[in-house]
Amino acid sequence: MEFYCNKCNHKLTQNPLKISSKKELDYSDEEDLLKPGTYISVTETTFNFDINIEYLISFDSIILNDHKENFKLQGCCGPSNFNTLNQVCPKCNHEIGVLIADCWTPCFIGIDATKIAKKPLW
Repeated sequence: MEFYCNKCNHKLTQNPLKISSKKELDYSDEEDLLKPGTYISVTETTFNFDINIEYLISFDSIILNDHKENFKLQGCCGPSNFNTLNQVCPKCNHEIGVLIADCWTPCFIGIDATKIAKKPLW
């Protein structure tokens, strides 16, 4: 699967992502939840978001920028806000997902599926 910004059509993934299984997830604090190049449906995990997150992916498998509003990146030792999008498209700054990377969480990016396309729009 590949992700594109549904506002400007910018390709967000360098390579196609492969689906991961629940047994491959690493829930250890400060460790990568997923292997590089993989994704999983949030319904297959134990995470609960207050926002519309459908996919979790390894943070090094997608090209996004930090949100310019610093309060969206708050956490103890890194971003851990489960109720706001803090990652944006590098081309148009459209909010896409949420980076979770705090000392008490594994590291990953949650993607709001309403903000992306799986195929180029044009």
